[in-house]
Amino acid sequence: MKKVYLILAAAAGMTLASCTTNDYVGEEKNVGSYVDDGSIKFGFDTENMTRADIAGVAAADLLGKNFYVAGTKGTEGTANPSPDIVFDNYLVHFETNTAGTTESNTANWEYVGITPGTAPVADYPKLSPASITAQTIKYWDYSTAQYDFLAFSTGTYKPVTGTPTTGQIGVTAMKYGAGLAGSAVAYTFTLPNVDALKQTYVTDIVKVTKANYGKEVTLRFKYLGSKVRMGIYETVPGYSVKDVVFYSEDGLNTIYKGTATSGTSNEAAKSATATLISGNSGGLPTNGTIQVIFPHVGTSKATEADYNKVAGHVTPGTSSEAYHGFGTLSNFAAAEKSEPTGNVYLGRTLPTATFAGDSKVEYFDVMFPITSTAPLTLRVDFTLVSIDGSKEEIKVYGAKAVVPSTYLNWLPNYAYTYIFKISDNTNGWTSPIATDPAGLFPITFDAVVAEATDATGEQTTVTTVATPSITTYQQGHTYKTNEYSKTTAKDIYVQVMDNSTLTATLVDDLSATNSLLYEIAIPSGSSVTETEAAVMDALEKRTATLTGATNVTGRNGLALTKSSAIDNTVTSIINDVTDEPITVAAGEAAKITIASLTAGKSYAYVYDYTSGSKTEVEEFQPITPGTSAVGETGKTYYTLTTATLGGITATTAADEAPNSAYIYFSKISDGAATPTYTYSYVSVIGKTKLPAGLIKVAKSSLTSSVAGNAAPVAGTFYFDKYFSNNGKYAVKVIKIVA
Repeated sequence: MKKVYLILAAAAGMTLASCTTNDYVGEEKNVGSYVDDGSIKFGFDTENMTRADIAGVAAADLLGKNFYVAGTKGTEGTANPSPDIVFDNYLVHFETNTAGTTESNTANWEYVGITPGTAPVADYPKLSPASITAQTIKYWDYSTAQYDFLAFSTGTYKPVTGTPTTGQIGVTAMKYGAGLAGSAVAYTFTLPNVDALKQTYVTDIVKVTKANYGKEVTLRFKYLGSKVRMGIYETVPGYSVKDVVFYSEDGLNTIYKGTATSGTSNEAAKSATATLISGNSGGLPTNGTIQVIFPHVGTSKATEADYNKVAGHVTPGTSSEAYHGFGTLSNFAAAEKSEPTGNVYLGRTLPTATFAGDSKVEYFDVMFPITSTAPLTLRVDFTLVSIDGSKEEIKVYGAKAVVPSTYLNWLPNYAYTYIFKISDNTNGWTSPIATDPAGLFPITFDAVVAEATDATGEQTTVTTVATPSITTYQQGHTYKTNEYSKTTAKDIYVQVMDNSTLTATLVDDLSATNSLLYEIAIPSGSSVTETEAAVMDALEKRTATLTGATNVTGRNGLALTKSSAIDNTVTSIINDVTDEPITVAAGEAAKITIASLTAGKSYAYVYDYTSGSKTEVEEFQPITPGTSAVGETGKTYYTLTTATLGGITATTAADEAPNSAYIYFSKISDGAATPTYTYSYVSVIGKTKLPAGLIKVAKSSLTSSVAGNAAPVAGTFYFDKYFSNNGKYAVKVIKIVA
């Protein structure tokens, strides 16, 4: 079974398995009694077994001790397998301790003399045509070029040719040879429920050439269903995540938010069961008909990745589910530092993601294959727990991530893993009140010393940012090696979901920069970390203007170097499942060229959905100068002297609104006859009204500057200049490993 992994970064912060694909084969042959008499036998070759294979009685039990086989011989055509019929829907039966008792049986599997509808296969219908009056022995024909075999089993369910009831699966006879050309329907299953799907096994077309005549025919059975699982991990600095609660509906105010004054919500839509919500109007099928096909057969298709491979098309029945529950989360992480102990926290890295469901089957659920045109949505509540030992908790409501429909084409016998990332750039609410803002906001402090209550005292927050979900995908990537691998030599693809709509305007243009890739660098000695929120802070608060800026250095010190390794013009995504490309419209996907990236480095994919409409404001951040140098060597700092402040007469009126063209100072007299004044910088971030009497200094007048290595001068304020903008950015940090 192929495995596909997707990483989903909900700009809420919130990127496929195990019950590893077992291929089911027959029991090991009894070498002592093996005689090559030229008859065709079914079993398995021990040399070709893998660790995942199940053989012998265990395999027979899973297959219900029976399977149907079709086999042909001849010369392979350009559009079909070999044409001449040998086995026309023969029923093959398993009986313990019978190996070697007949010419046609060396592995306890027998077809000669087996008569469907009579003991020991009384519950199995005859699928061969009326012209086949008995199942007789077959011998290898060395005058022919090859044989081709295909088979299926209904496991412990009984096959019927009519409408199935409880414990039954509807089947039709298999086509073969030229009948398989042009993706014709090879045979059909009618499945009353998901449990019946779990009992349905199929094989690819097994081609046997002359070199292998005389050996047992190895038929490797595999699930017809798709395997799907989901996991979550978090990277919120300073906190661990526990108590994740999932929603079964994707409503807005009615589900996870209350009114402007009430915090009540629809608790019936929440549970501990990990849930993905279907965007299909009919939901996800839980019964239906599967038409088995072989899309690529014949010599003209021999180089295709899925040559002779089985596939299927589902026609949904009347039963479906609007959402699918994968079970409860289980492989939690322990306490990280000083948060309360207990094995209740989400994994903190991609390789340690926390999964939902049964670990015995590596958390996979068997589901009906689908070709979906609608996305899947994850919506959760969770609790942040501080790791500093204070036991402080923050409840986050309604965080959301959306999987684009691009990655919702579930094929038979393939496994899909959907992993969601909760970062510090979350779109959840920390209050269920409808008027409160979404997102996580760091608490910062400012202090003003005053003679009385002063309106300039503040507790400040950063600007609210609404963020879409970002999905990243790399062919052949396994989440257990972290994101993403350089050695795979496979490119990374990116798609952006704005709420439940796939963004179709990914372009790379400096006048409308909305799909960009940056290499991340952290200055030596800096405490800033490579998180989504830190990248967003650098994008919003830069040391240089937006105009013409290719690279970005944030006020926080994070350096973002624009990379040319991104291509926003791709119209297909390389797919791990079939090696067939997934077609997308221009502007719906970006490709990051892995060959241009460096192992050990981190990159930031940035989707800027304000493009050229941002408003930029010049800002001056006061610094405390050092004893021998103003600041960092190589930087420029702007100055303002107390003498200059003493000559400014412009002051604020009571309740005046802050003006982005000014910075503000308080002026306090020492009360002497000839007073001496003390000046203090006043931050106005987040304020809507100012007290009277603050000095207003025009930012345009701050033109004097000194080098960072200059000696500080008394009576001088020093400012680190930066530029803030009101851009809205979605960010996904991508770590490259060897």
